[in-house]
This record gives sequence, C-alpha cells and structure tokens, in this order.
Amino acid sequence: MVMIYENREMASLSMLLVLLLGSSTVVHTGKLLVVPMDGSHWVTTQAVAQKMGQRGHTVVVVIPQVSMRLGPTKHCTTRTYPVPYGQDLIDRLQAQQASHMNRSEPFLEKVSRKLRGIGNLVNFLTTTSESLLYNKEVISYLRDQQFDAVLTDPVVPTGAILAEHLSVPFVFLLRGIPCGLDFAATACPSPPSFAPRFFTLNTDHMSFCQRVLNVLVSFLEPLLCRILYQPFDSIASQVLQREVTVAEIFSHASMWLMRFDFTFEFPRPLMPNMVLVGGINCAVRKPLPQKNRGLFWRQSLSLGGTA
Repeated sequence: MVMIYENREMASLSMLLVLLLGSSTVVHTGKLLVVPMDGSHWVTTQAVAQKMGQRGHTVVVVIPQVSMRLGPTKHCTTRTYPVPYGQDLIDRLQAQQASHMNRSEPFLEKVSRKLRGIGNLVNFLTTTSESLLYNKEVISYLRDQQFDAVLTDPVVPTGAILAEHLSVPFVFLLRGIPCGLDFAATACPSPPSFAPRFFTLNTDHMSFCQRVLNVLVSFLEPLLCRILYQPFDSIASQVLQREVTVAEIFSHASMWLMRFDFTFEFPRPLMPNMVLVGGINCAVRKPLPQKNRGLFWRQSLSLGGTA
C-alpha cells in the first residue's frame, strides 16, 4: 500500500509539472531549470528532477561547486558555478550546529547563540546566492536555454529571483517556511487561533494559554522573516533593477507543491495553487512477503492491534 501511494504521489507531481511546462500534446517535452537548496532539502528536489528527466524533459540543475550534498543527478544536466569559500567552511558550519544540538545553557544565552547562528547561516546563503546571480557567464548560459519553468525551494529565494530575472514561471517545492512567509505571499488565511505556528509544538486543539502563545509567536514571525530575507531584498532589487521584496517575488509563484499531507498534518486553509504532494522523497518499500504476513497479524493481535 505504501509503495502504491508513493508512486501515485510522484506520478501526480510529475503530471503537475508537465502541465506547467505547457505541453499541448502527449509527446511534447519541455525545459526545466532546477535551483535546489543544499542539505536534506536536496533529497526531494533530486527525486523530482530525476523523474522529470526520465520522462524525456530537458532538466538542468544549477549548483555551487562546493556543497554538502548537491551533485550530479541521473537524467539531468548539471551546471556548476564558483563560490568564494571551500569545503572547510561548510564542514565548520555543520560541526558548530552539531556541537550545539544537546548543549544545556541558560535561556538568554541560548537565544543569543541561536541568533548568531542564524546570522552566520544567512551570510553564507547570501554569499552563495550572489555567486550565482552576479555570474554573468552562467546567467547568459541559462538565458540562452529558454527554459519553460523553474523548480526551486523558497527557503532560499535564489531560484525565485533567478526565475524573475529570466522571466520564467516558477514552482516551489517545500515543507514550509518557519516565519510563515509562504502563507503571507499567497494571501492564504492562517489564523493563529486555529493554525499552529512553527516551534510551538501546538496541535489544532489548543487551550487558552496555548492560543495566547500561538498569537505571540505570530507577532514575531515578521521579525524572523526580516532577519532571514531582508539581505535577499537588496540582492533581488539589484538583480532586477527595481525596488522589490522577496515576499513580492514569492507572490508570483505559479504553484506551491507542499511536502505534507493532512493524514499527518493538522488541517489548515490552502489556496488553489497550493498542492499537497506528501512525502514523495520517502523510500519505496517492498510488500511484506506472503509467508510473513500470518506471523505479522498474530503478533499485532497479541499486542492489541486491530488494524
């Protein structure tokens, strides 16, 4: 059942992208530019890029020469661009993050450390973004390809800025944005009395105190968005040669492919261009062998299971 569900999710996602690429007939193929985010986000984006390339579309993945996980992808063309840092910087950032995971420290010191960590991360991401967007050779190459669509992750807005610069429609593939910019950019209702905020651990059934906390966190979301995305506002304005914000660019997205499903996620309002695609990056499991199913059911029933 899991394998069938995941195959259907990937097939549905591929069909959505095919429709966006403007296919007028079954045999038409398009050109897709993929601007991925590094780290665990790459796992899902890579799966989609491979599937689109396997279906006959021309897929170009543009990545920095130095990264954590990014690399060549089957059925895709990979284009790299130079960055002004080496692997040692990435290793150091990862080591710092790992060393702070289980550290016990006073609350104010913890908040201060978190803010410093966010600042270092934003500086790193903006440096990577500038390395691509200010690279005239790479931009000229991408413009000559005449892509039909751009697939990117909005947590880092480089791909969206690039798509605007190339005048190409773009699609977001994401789990969510911690500061709620995804709902603000799409004008999607997200009432704090009902929709749980990131980091609160609240459910959709909240007590009065939990709702108060949820409202307070919602007031802090614009501040977090400002910390995360203000540096990209200036980059976007310089690249596009006009005053623009990341929120405005995000509002131009053709489609938001949300990597969750209401089977595990609390229900919330969605806009028509926000499509649930579930956990498409989950590994496809083989069905349980017939000879083991009897043992499975006996053990399940002995533990009180009814499913």
